[in-house]
Amino acid sequence: MKQITGRGTMAALTALPFAVALTVELVLFAVLRDRLPDPLATHFAGTVPDGFTGRTGFAVLSAGLTVGTGALFVLAGTRRATFARWSVVTAYATVGLVGSALVSVLLANADANDAAADARMPLWHQIAALLVGVALGLVGWLVTRRLTLPDSLSGQDGPDTGRLDLAEGEVAGWTRTVSSRPLALLGLAITVLGCALVVPVGWPVAVPLALLGLLTVNFSSFTVTVGPRGLGVSPAVLPRPRLRVPLADMSEASSRSINPLGDFGGWGWRIRPGATGIILRSGEALVVKRASGREIAVTVDDSATAAALLNSLIPRTAGTVPAVPPTGTTSTDASTRP
Repeated sequence: MKQITGRGTMAALTALPFAVALTVELVLFAVLRDRLPDPLATHFAGTVPDGFTGRTGFAVLSAGLTVGTGALFVLAGTRRATFARWSVVTAYATVGLVGSALVSVLLANADANDAAADARMPLWHQIAALLVGVALGLVGWLVTRRLTLPDSLSGQDGPDTGRLDLAEGEVAGWTRTVSSRPLALLGLAITVLGCALVVPVGWPVAVPLALLGLLTVNFSSFTVTVGPRGLGVSPAVLPRPRLRVPLADMSEASSRSINPLGDFGGWGWRIRPGATGIILRSGEALVVKRASGREIAVTVDDSATAAALLNSLIPRTAGTVPAVPPTGTTSTDASTRP
């Protein structure tokens, strides 16, 4: 039996049922849209409706509920192994119950003869939602039994970076492009989904979804540069937004192992107290500590070389070594491109 470990695996397992539920809800809404009254009956006292919500509002709220609940469970399940296991079980049970209830609301309204007051929620729908929740909770429990997790899910520090041996007046530059294919595909999928929902759902839902997809694509690839001007990070697709940190605003640099969910709560351009992260994957990252104490983390290959170069260039801002070589000095490229 193959054993699986790590925060990333737990996060993916937790997020999977929510992604499936969201897809089912949106597809079913699009298929049944012409048969649904507006507003919809969304709350029932027994089998009779006593609460109503606009058709578009229901689509937005149900999608937001699914995504928001999934995000909370993903974040909650990346701390300690025991808690992570129960978080997966609870997440599966919750998405089974809530997802089934939302599907039942759509099916009940589809048979309402164009009047939400005529909608009825059969008792067996409610029992089925409970059974689906229990069944998926059992699936989550069986899945976690196949996992072997450490007691602590924290990442490890990277290698000691030290400094590069640069002669006085010598300058070096380093550059890498880091990309996330899953993030790019996710952004593309969201954009396509947004465009496809313009007709069946309407622009209030479709346009923000398409813009979110395009933004995700833009944040799926970054070019990272290190040199006499400090650290520069810019999207490979569009020129903005970009990050610039001059050498004078740095105190030190290091290479460190980063866990996206545990350290920054996700992927992309992340901001948390005391740190900013451009996180496209787990693993090694260039971490720059600013003079204010705030850290900048960028997940990128060969981060140890970039950190060593910065640690060699930072002292020059104190005036001990010229930050820019005089005219005619040869520049050295410290990068080791594959």
